[in-house]
Amino acid sequence: MSERAGVQFYRKEIELTGAVRLGLDLLFLCTVFFQARGALLGEIFPFGPAAVVAVAGRRPRLLWPAVAIATTGAWFGNPGTIYTSAFLYLLLGVIFSIYPVLRKAGVLTQGTVAPAAVILVKGLSLTFSQPSFYGWVQIIFEALLSWGLSCAFLHAAVTSRHEERYLGVGLFLLGVLLGFQGLHLFDLSLQGTISRYIILLAALAGGPGAGAAAGAAVGFLPSLAQIVPPALAGLLAFAGLIAGSLKTMGKVGVVGGFLLAHLLLANYFLGQDNVLTALKEGVVVALALMMTPSTLINNIERYFAPPAIVPAGSSGYGRHEALKTALKGMARSLKFTGFAESPEVTVRQVAGATCRGCPAGKVCWELEGMQMLTLLQDLLQKGDHGTLTSADIPEWLASRCGRTRELLAALTHEAVKLKGLAAENALADWLANTFDTLASLITTGVEEGEAEEQRLKLVVGTATIPRYQADVCGDTFMSAKLEAEKQLLVLADGMGAGREAAEMSATTVELVRDLLAAGFPPDKTLQALNMILLLRATREAFTTCDVALINCCTGAAEFYKLGACPTFILRDGTVKTCGSPSLPAGILEEIRIEPVYEELQEGDLLVMVSDGVLEAHREINEKEKWLVKALQRAGEGRPQEIADRLLKQARALANGRPRDDMAIIVARIERIGV
Repeated sequence: MSERAGVQFYRKEIELTGAVRLGLDLLFLCTVFFQARGALLGEIFPFGPAAVVAVAGRRPRLLWPAVAIATTGAWFGNPGTIYTSAFLYLLLGVIFSIYPVLRKAGVLTQGTVAPAAVILVKGLSLTFSQPSFYGWVQIIFEALLSWGLSCAFLHAAVTSRHEERYLGVGLFLLGVLLGFQGLHLFDLSLQGTISRYIILLAALAGGPGAGAAAGAAVGFLPSLAQIVPPALAGLLAFAGLIAGSLKTMGKVGVVGGFLLAHLLLANYFLGQDNVLTALKEGVVVALALMMTPSTLINNIERYFAPPAIVPAGSSGYGRHEALKTALKGMARSLKFTGFAESPEVTVRQVAGATCRGCPAGKVCWELEGMQMLTLLQDLLQKGDHGTLTSADIPEWLASRCGRTRELLAALTHEAVKLKGLAAENALADWLANTFDTLASLITTGVEEGEAEEQRLKLVVGTATIPRYQADVCGDTFMSAKLEAEKQLLVLADGMGAGREAAEMSATTVELVRDLLAAGFPPDKTLQALNMILLLRATREAFTTCDVALINCCTGAAEFYKLGACPTFILRDGTVKTCGSPSLPAGILEEIRIEPVYEELQEGDLLVMVSDGVLEAHREINEKEKWLVKALQRAGEGRPQEIADRLLKQARALANGRPRDDMAIIVARIERIGV
């Protein structure tokens, strides 16, 4: 069961002008050129077909330019087989042009086109030239690799799981780097230079672990292209480790650590003849890193550093402390009106980047997580009015934290960047101060009572995707434990799309979680949420809210909806919908809340979706029917697999161009111990 108490964090929205989009298309086609040129052991070329299939499936308007570019890359990579390669890429282009339905098919179906074309074209070529057992083994091996790479590339473009996205992007970069094999500029190897630049970026963004991992990965590249000793991997891994260890000193520290490690070990690993060349490459990439914009490095750093996760039901986090946190959260929501991001989202990102690798991190974020979260949000609010100093750090944290300077600098930077607008509504300002005062008057108490025996658990899967040509998903979801026996699922959809919608929905799920954890009844929680959204909005803004509360002792479930889609329950092949008509939060002062009660059983599948999923079907009468049919075919699959499959089908119904953000929560009720 997922016990994440955090929200689905989002990335900054990127405004894509026509010129920027054209530049990205050209850059992507350049990568196809090097993919087609890249070879394993000098004679296996699986990356080119996989890249063309990925273009056909995800960016079909670039299909024929990609075919031409891949053919050119094959000619530069292996001129002896240019006719076979050209016919192979031409066949792939013709197949996807004649059968456009393939563009809407699943990843496995699309990926199978690559190995089929490789076996057909290269098999016929081998049959008419010099048939041999080794030749057929080579063709089959190349076909299998092209199939795996095609699936990885296609899946990385739509998956909501970071691990799968990292794998796909990593394999894609591997093919690009292999395409630079043998290319030189002023006696410098382009492959070696670019590889070292990637190591420095990883070390600066992710620290010693990321630097060492990047060094080990790119160090094995030459041994993939030809049979050579992989000794370079050890050198680059050590250099990345040393460079990442000096991350706190910025670019100068990372570059200095990398060059120092290079100088110490290059003579031992590479020999005297290659030391000078390796150091030249190191100097070139050092200069390139110094000229790299800080914006790019910050984005990569956030990509490497996921936010700290704090369990909502942590031991010792009692009802009184939860109530205090909820009041402070409501106060912050009103005081931070106009900020570009939710304060909780911001401090989690700061903590993820600053506290990574700290020996005291386990104590701070696992034992005192809620206390840390509250303190950092208070410091962020204080930083909005001036620079933070060491005097702002309480003694209990200053006594063990060795990174207070970096932490204060990061919070001050975020506070200035997310400069808040003063609350225009005097009532909102008064309520914020009142909530703060009430929170300060509450002392932590000891709760008594014997908890019931928990016999059920929830296994949760989630999937999300922004609308077409948007980089920020406006839908936010959460799965969290409120008490020993209560499980919360909440899904919010902010008005519109982009950063403002994401900020509004993130605030919604945070407030719902805090108020319910503090003991507020669900109806009072949603009424308070509605009023706070009305007060904090500087213009018309609203959000839907879909709440499910499941008692894991009895199976009793409560559903509360504010403008949200129905909830779907699959049991023994039959799908039941649960919903109630209501308006979103933040529109009217008085809202009607009508809960729906259900008794869940072991094996039931619970599905919550945002309206972008249902509206993927253009027919009004089919909006719910298609999802019901899809669930009936789901069978006994894992919740994460079902969530990914539903999202993939919704995206296909929208012709690969979702008109609205999409988010899905799938939860299966299981018996504990099974």
